[in-house]
Amino acid sequence: MSGYTYAVARVRALENGLLSPGRWERLVAAETPEEAWRVLSETVYSRWLENRSFYQYEEVIWEELHTTAELLRALVEEGGSAQESFLLAYLLKYDMHNLKIRLLEKAGGRPGKPAPVSRYKGDQAAKIMADPRWAVRTGGQEGGGDPLARATIVLEQKEFSDPQELQLAVDRFYYEYMAEKSEKFPLALREFWALLVDLANLRILLRVKIMGKDRDYLARFLLPGGLVPEKEFLPALTWSPEEIRNWWFWRPAGKLAARLEDFSVLWRVEKAADQLLAGYLERIRRRAFGEEPLFAYFWEKEQEGRKLRVLLAAKINRIPAEEWKERI
Repeated sequence: MSGYTYAVARVRALENGLLSPGRWERLVAAETPEEAWRVLSETVYSRWLENRSFYQYEEVIWEELHTTAELLRALVEEGGSAQESFLLAYLLKYDMHNLKIRLLEKAGGRPGKPAPVSRYKGDQAAKIMADPRWAVRTGGQEGGGDPLARATIVLEQKEFSDPQELQLAVDRFYYEYMAEKSEKFPLALREFWALLVDLANLRILLRVKIMGKDRDYLARFLLPGGLVPEKEFLPALTWSPEEIRNWWFWRPAGKLAARLEDFSVLWRVEKAADQLLAGYLERIRRRAFGEEPLFAYFWEKEQEGRKLRVLLAAKINRIPAEEWKERI
């Protein structure tokens, strides 16, 4: 824990660069994308804006998140055990996304754009996906083996009937990996992850209900690693939104039901879930030692980027504020 003292101090300084409520108000009030771009040029994002127009906002957001991940990974490796790091395990989701794109392209699917964020340094992830044995030869083993190498080997050996089956397999591998690793994570972050999985499964339940699919379909998509067993979601598929809300009130993430009366509007549920998770992180981010402040900062940068995407896309497409403002 004491090894994170310097890392936490660095993060405290970086938090000053997060977009303030006042800055968000100016961004929302901007009448044109050009004006919003000028407001953004007064922030830490200015370092990525040179020779770029507001149409390139995706590149700018990814540059900032990539730089944040690189710094935090270095701080974790300097100050703690990388093998037990929750943040590094969390970052693996970006590598799994890129593996998904690689496998889809190999299967003849449409080329996708890889995420420039990774759990690994430099081009290590690309080398592992190209040759999983590279991780072994370079000493990249982690107990049961490098997770990306293991995923690449397992998933390349399978045949999938359609792209959706492949995506399901990649996602399940990642969530099963996180469930396996959870005992090594700090207690607070272990609980955070379990709540995140529960809320993800709640959203999956509501989405499948809207689609009018059956229990077998729902069971394929439910994720492992939450506090609520996957089987408990299945009977809820036939319930009304009000009955689902009443049931959820007594689950570990029941505070969501306390702050949201209507479960029938999916984006409101997603927003309330994000707020609940942010509130949980706010309670642990002020710890002086440990990895929790590092992850809380990265989570905020992720959410900041997500909101900027919504805002800038809306400005460019001239969508009225009343149609998107509440979502961010």
